[in-house]
Amino acid sequence: MAINIDIDSKTDINELVRLLLFRNKITIAELARRMSVLSDKEYSRFNVRAKIEKGTLKFSEMVLICEILGYKLDIHEI
Repeated sequence: MAINIDIDSKTDINELVRLLLFRNKITIAELARRMSVLSDKEYSRFNVRAKIEKGTLKFSEMVLICEILGYKLDIHEI
């Protein structure tokens, strides 16, 4: 199922990630576990939650989250 979300500088990354997690019925703990497996880095539910809430996710981490949840990021010229 495709969803289009227009993201700009006012987009709250916390809300976006939580929306995607909710739509896919995945907890932050499960997301952290999958991120650890796919990236060979250690992610805990606490540091993933903190990164989401503080808006400090790296672009590579957001791409990884989208991959885990079955989405991809497309960047288009406006």
